[in-house]
Amino acid sequence: MWTISSILSVTSGFVLMRYRGGPAELIATSLIIDAALAPLTAIIAARRGRSPLVWAVLGFALGMWALAATLLMRPRAEEPRPGAPPPTSDAA
Repeated sequence: MWTISSILSVTSGFVLMRYRGGPAELIATSLIIDAALAPLTAIIAARRGRSPLVWAVLGFALGMWALAATLLMRPRAEEPRPGAPPPTSDAA
C-alpha cells in the first residue's frame, strides 16, 4: 500500500509539497486530483493540436506533470487544406 501511495504522490505532485498522510488518504486524494486534471490536460492539448484522448489518459496517469507538459507544448502548425486559398495577411 505504501508503494502505491508513494508512486501516486510523485505523479500527483504531493511529494513537492511534502504531503504526509496515510496511504489510503494519499491514494484517494491523488486519484481525485488526477481525475480533475485529466479533462483540463485534454482540453489544453486539443487546443494545441494534440490528441485529447491520449493527453486525458496521460493527465490521469501523470497528473500535474502531464498538465505542465501541455502548458509547455507549442501549438502544432496547421496543414493547409487541399483546394483552400493561400493565406493572406490582414496587416494592410
